[in-house]
Amino acid sequence: MNASAAVLLVHSLLTTQTAAPPLSTAAPWAPAARRLTVGLQAPRFAAQPLEVRISPGVGTLLLFDTPVARAELENEQRFTRVRLAGDTLTLMPSASVEDSEALRLTVHFADGAAPASATFRLVPHPTLADRQVEIHRHARSADSLHAELLEKEGEVRRLREELVRMEAARSLPDGLTGMLAIRHLDKNGVRARWNDEHLLRHPRNTLKVRTATTYRAAARVAVAVECEELRGGAPWEARGATLVPREGAALRVLRVWQEAPTAAGIPGQFIVEAEATDTMSPGPYTLTVWAEGDKRSVILGNVMFP
Repeated sequence: MNASAAVLLVHSLLTTQTAAPPLSTAAPWAPAARRLTVGLQAPRFAAQPLEVRISPGVGTLLLFDTPVARAELENEQRFTRVRLAGDTLTLMPSASVEDSEALRLTVHFADGAAPASATFRLVPHPTLADRQVEIHRHARSADSLHAELLEKEGEVRRLREELVRMEAARSLPDGLTGMLAIRHLDKNGVRARWNDEHLLRHPRNTLKVRTATTYRAAARVAVAVECEELRGGAPWEARGATLVPREGAALRVLRVWQEAPTAAGIPGQFIVEAEATDTMSPGPYTLTVWAEGDKRSVILGNVMFP
């Protein structure tokens, strides 16, 4: 080999070595940081504690997004280091954890919001420790929880009243006798009013409304709506309704009844029943009825009761 060829060969080798990408210093099996979420749950729906893997001689770092006041660790003597600093908890298991069962860790948060604490299950593993765990907490203030509690209490009260009413109705006879027994019918009977003359139909109604007849008894009112055409392909089934007067509070709707979903080309009917009071206005009201998902509504204005 002559001198010039040797120089070219050495240059080629050096160039190839320089162009090679540097080796990564991170081990390819090194696990990424885990992310866990804790939140408030009702006792009957409480899930099992979240699991965190630990290994002998391998540190595990728990990073919280909320300051921690204190931590309670089961069999703390099995750890060579347990250090809490604000929102960071460092755990260093000793060799004795390898032969132990899962250990319980409970942390108590410092801000007074709910949940006040979170519990974790530390699961020993020979090598696959979670080196870093980021823990996000869905916090709820006391005012928020109190407001939700009042709302739930109101809902439970309403359901209990409805259950009492249904149980009482089940023991009553059908027909006019039953209506008289629960005072839904008085000496004035059931009065009816045909609303077609001044009824306002929303231009984008899902159904083409033919007539709407209103009824009033001692403690109930109802609107019976006759439809003759469905605009759109899918069948329409009433799922909810509101009856709102021009002034004052909306009537409490008790039920929305429909014999079968209204399909294209087939006439249909639905009935909305609501509570009546001695002071309720005869109208006008706006009736809004919607299908599943609060969509494909039917809106009628100037609804008048007898």
